[in-house]
Amino acid sequence: MADSNWRGQAACRGVDPELFFPEVSDEPLVRKQVAAAKAVCRVCPVRDQCLAEALLRLPHGIAGGLTEQERRRVRSADSLAKADTPRWQALLDAGRSHPEIAHECGVTVRTVDRWVSRLRDEVVSGRGDPR
Repeated sequence: MADSNWRGQAACRGVDPELFFPEVSDEPLVRKQVAAAKAVCRVCPVRDQCLAEALLRLPHGIAGGLTEQERRRVRSADSLAKADTPRWQALLDAGRSHPEIAHECGVTVRTVDRWVSRLRDEVVSGRGDPR
């Protein structure tokens, strides 16, 4: 699939765009709307492309499965991360949950738990990045 055509494959195509831009006036309603938008993103076949685009160009709304606050944390983590930092670690640093990381990386939650455990062991032993 060509990079220019990924939007045509998006799961949100045909969904009311307002779903991805919740109003901040009613917190319980916002949480429900964010969950509904993320549910669409969760099954999207081009989520990675959308997230990459959102990290570069979208300051508002939900895109690539992340809220604007979550994307800010990813950008901060990316700017601090070394070039060789694995994607799962950048997602962890950005505050993503183990199930979210597992889904994004195509592995089980148990695998993510192992990665995190190894990272902690390396930090404790002084071999890892203390972030």
